[in-house]
Amino acid sequence: MLALNYDKNYKRLLILPAIFFVLFLMAIFVFPKVPQGIDLIGGTIIRVSLDKEVLTSGLESALSKQFNLVDLQVNTTKGPLGSKVLIQFSFDKDLKSAEDLLVQAKAQRETNPQNALSLALESAKASAAFLESPQQPLNPTAGSAILFAEDSLNTAKENFSKKLGEVLAKGLELGPDPKISRDEVGAVLSETFYSSGITVVIISFILLTIVIFAFFREVVPAGAIIAAAIFDIAGALGLMAIFQIPISLSTIPALLMLIGYSVDTDILLTARLLKREEKDLYTRSKEAMITGLTMTLTTLGALSVMLVLSYFGQINVIFQIAAVLLFGVASDIISTWFMNAPVLLWYIESKKGGSK
Repeated sequence: MLALNYDKNYKRLLILPAIFFVLFLMAIFVFPKVPQGIDLIGGTIIRVSLDKEVLTSGLESALSKQFNLVDLQVNTTKGPLGSKVLIQFSFDKDLKSAEDLLVQAKAQRETNPQNALSLALESAKASAAFLESPQQPLNPTAGSAILFAEDSLNTAKENFSKKLGEVLAKGLELGPDPKISRDEVGAVLSETFYSSGITVVIISFILLTIVIFAFFREVVPAGAIIAAAIFDIAGALGLMAIFQIPISLSTIPALLMLIGYSVDTDILLTARLLKREEKDLYTRSKEAMITGLTMTLTTLGALSVMLVLSYFGQINVIFQIAAVLLFGVASDIISTWFMNAPVLLWYIESKKGGSK
């Protein structure tokens, strides 16, 4: 076991977590980057339940051809109960342009009527992509142009939804009574969700830091535990980027749960090495590792079962939570036994005046 090498050149073990941490950061911020879920950036999510397997490559091509959708994703999950197709996109560029121009026109109606008139007509022109026979009003004023653009946009949205349903029905070979659910998240609401999620994560780390420092009352051991938790979160996010699991309202709670999962083995290790003195330092580290790995492997086994069952049962929320926890707990093996343990051994030996 790895613990048998702690009484030799254990400081070299610190190289591995350093390399992995750099790789995780590159995956998170450089490539491929962690995607954001529709519930955090705003957009539309459509879920279609199917009794038979259908190829979705043609559907994605048809959607790209018929519409100007941003961040379009078409995914399929299979299980004993049938197949489920998940279609999500942020917005249609034409409708978004029409909506933005209309908002600008309304804002400038009183201060700059001429510019408001121009913006309203541009908005109506952008909506024309989904209108059967678009017409411009004769001799419009700013007010009449804004009303015209507003009516055009509403009609365009209705036609967009109708046309989208037709493309889905044809591409997925849907019957007369399809099982479809559609959710839409506005930009303001999604921004609130995102900022709230970040705030909760920061508060959780602050509270965790206070509790750990209060318990151990030593900077290095407490700091090592916090660093291990940060490493585990980075590991989960890095693997989320690689497997393209988005940050969403499902995965943010999983990341918060991971903070608790990540510190249990670190607290176990730190307490064994600092609080007990009935055996020599290296024996205590080996015993802590045996106990800690038993805990971690048990958790990994349970999460693996949860992951498999949710995949075949097509429960996407549970699947994403299980995947994030699995990534983080697996990363905890590196952070605890390759980083935290060597740091603690180094610190304790330094306090005693020893050196390696």
